[in-house]
Amino acid sequence: MALRIALTGGGSGGHLFPLIQVAKKIKEQEPQAEFLFLGPKTDMEREIIEGAGISQRKVLSGKLYRYFTWGYLLNFVKIPLGLIQSLWHLLWYMPDAVFAKGGYASVPVVIAARIYAIPVLVHESDAQPGLANRFLGSIATKVALTFDRAKIHFPPTKTIVTGGPINPNVLGGDPEAGRNWLKIKKDKPVLLILGGSQGAQIINKRIISFLPELIKRFQVVHQTGRNNFEEIKNLAQKQGYKVGHSDYHPVSFFGEEIKHIFALADVVISRSGATSIAEIAANKKPAILVPILHSANNHQRINAFEASRLGAAIVIEETNFKKNLVLTQLDQITNNTELKERLEKNIQKLYYPLAADKLAENILAIIK
Repeated sequence: MALRIALTGGGSGGHLFPLIQVAKKIKEQEPQAEFLFLGPKTDMEREIIEGAGISQRKVLSGKLYRYFTWGYLLNFVKIPLGLIQSLWHLLWYMPDAVFAKGGYASVPVVIAARIYAIPVLVHESDAQPGLANRFLGSIATKVALTFDRAKIHFPPTKTIVTGGPINPNVLGGDPEAGRNWLKIKKDKPVLLILGGSQGAQIINKRIISFLPELIKRFQVVHQTGRNNFEEIKNLAQKQGYKVGHSDYHPVSFFGEEIKHIFALADVVISRSGATSIAEIAANKKPAILVPILHSANNHQRINAFEASRLGAAIVIEETNFKKNLVLTQLDQITNNTELKERLEKNIQKLYYPLAADKLAENILAIIK
């Protein structure tokens, strides 16, 4: 009988891509292995999960809050319904193990799995776990971590630091391919600005406010997010920076060409989600991290300061992300060879090239 693994998570590409990467690694060791995704069924889940050839079943889930909101009333319905759905799907599929990327979308599936005594491995991406993952870690068979700091939130006998899998499409880029794609000249260093998959409107508007000073120093490649692209492009053009005919290169969203842009970049400004940090680390780039001011459980801020503690990145709080400080830090990175090399070296501490392999090994181990 073929090995069966249920996958659960969702809500972001940062949850879904690791599920896919680990499933591929399990397939390398167990070619007959089968997978079923249980969780949300939005356009994003359909695109990513179906694109990987994995079957999926919809499971309702509700967020857990520390404070009262009217959303609690809806969640009182969603959570038990999601648990019933999970019990039904798992009964018919009866996997050998469940790999949960964590978050509220995983809660009903993991609870149902433990009711059936199915072993569960939960993966926590951030240095500061959310409420859902802390609960899931207490009932899971094993908890895998990206940041060593997160160990303090879980039973020590269950935890292992594996790092976080990243999309392999961000690796192995060719700087000349990136230069040709964007038609970038060679007269200035390249600054890459990343706001996450949805962009970051605060970073976008602050960058536009001192764009002339940035362009004196850099070719600026700016991922704005799809919803923000037209507004930011128009604001730049009002300042005289026409797309395709200046040193400002706004892009709504990067696809597979991101690996070439990473290879081309001399320095990166980015949000501090776990996936973003891992991708920067994989490409060995000096970075300025700007955590979201009000991220869930303050996880982006703690991720950023964990990177800073390791000497792996410079952190600028969102409220301080203003012209003088940003330009000063960028000048220090680009003009101080010792600092630049130190950041490039230390950021690699947050890249685990064998993360997917280790997660696959541990999933197979809890089955055996």
